[in-house]
Amino acid sequence: MSQIACQGRAVDLSYSTNVHPAETVEQLIEVLAKHVAPVSRGAFGDDVAAVNLRLGRKQADELCAHGTLPSTSTLSDAILSAPPGEACQKLLAALKANKLRVASINGFPVLDFHAPRVKEMVYSPPWTDGGRVLTTLMIAKVLANLLGDAKESSVSVPTGTFKGYNDGDEIKSQCAHFITELVRELARLERLTGKTIRIGLEPEPHTTGETLDEFIDYFKRFILVLADEKFPSQLGIGAKEAEALARKFVTINLDLCHQAVEYEDAVEDLKRLRAEGITASGVHVSAALKLAEPAQNTDGWNQLKAMDEPRYLHQVVAKLRDGTFARFEDLPDLWNPRRLKGRKLEDFAELRCHFHVPLFAEWPGALKSTRDGVPEAVRFAAKEGITDNFVVETYTWNVLADLAKQGSPGARTIVGGGAVDVNAGLVKEVLWAKEALQG
Repeated sequence: MSQIACQGRAVDLSYSTNVHPAETVEQLIEVLAKHVAPVSRGAFGDDVAAVNLRLGRKQADELCAHGTLPSTSTLSDAILSAPPGEACQKLLAALKANKLRVASINGFPVLDFHAPRVKEMVYSPPWTDGGRVLTTLMIAKVLANLLGDAKESSVSVPTGTFKGYNDGDEIKSQCAHFITELVRELARLERLTGKTIRIGLEPEPHTTGETLDEFIDYFKRFILVLADEKFPSQLGIGAKEAEALARKFVTINLDLCHQAVEYEDAVEDLKRLRAEGITASGVHVSAALKLAEPAQNTDGWNQLKAMDEPRYLHQVVAKLRDGTFARFEDLPDLWNPRRLKGRKLEDFAELRCHFHVPLFAEWPGALKSTRDGVPEAVRFAAKEGITDNFVVETYTWNVLADLAKQGSPGARTIVGGGAVDVNAGLVKEVLWAKEALQG
């Protein structure tokens, strides 16, 4: 199995299938055979391999199909009570045939993740919308059906909303309301199936709780407080039990690319989470782009500008010379005078960009990735038993291929100038992550 020995423990290492376009169950089954199985064999040999499945709303609907409901039933009743349908049985058979087991699920992007333009729609629906609750509950129910003998797992999800919409206290309260509604349903799912399915809130630049300070404040001041207000009357439990229930089912999924964009030390983040009693249900083994002294490194600046592409959001955090930070929603904001608000390139000591790049990738010159901080973080997380779920999540291979065709020097360094062999690249990246974990 692709549980690997790491720092005296056995941990799961997988990669997320969100890199492969698939919005229906049939498309996902094709992906398992065409991509996931060959990559897993290349990285781990012929044993059963772990996989981090990306499931979207269409797939969740298919996999949770139910018949006619009694008039008194709610949608959550239907989701929790429906037996595995034909689509779920087909998916289980495909996993078995390809010698794969589901370690965790990526439930962050639930709309078409490979649409021509995704950008801020990746956060839709936000946690202010009950649709996020129902879709996540469906995904959790599917995961419970796919786990086999395993008793627990997690679904990574957004933390709340995109800050470009709104992120005030009222919005955070609304998000906490729907998150705690889901907690109650996940507890029901546990009672019905014997499977513990947690959500892993995943901080991302320009979203709710993007820095660790913001996340801890959001978790404690909104989610835990609302659980204390709601659960005693709803479930007949005390305040301590209410907090324990929220902490059990609401965890964090720490993406190393995202935290690096925020200039955070991932090891220190993990220590603080442990001190705060916040469970980490997973770590995304990933890297971002960084450029020191952009005004002086013209080649690096031009390489970074050439990485602009229309599909995904590439938030940027700039470190100013006084040690403060300026945040930008997307890469083109850096050459938009209105967005710069009077700042000049010379004002920035460093730029970090939310562009997931392969862990093994190297650039000539000043443009670099944040991969240097990855090995220490993943080894610490494994050694300390903070999580046993490690997921490589570079979903940008297809846009990198497009950028390479357009002449981007950075993209060409990674994928060459022609057609990209995604499977070969993923094998190389998973092996890099494996070496980083094992040291």
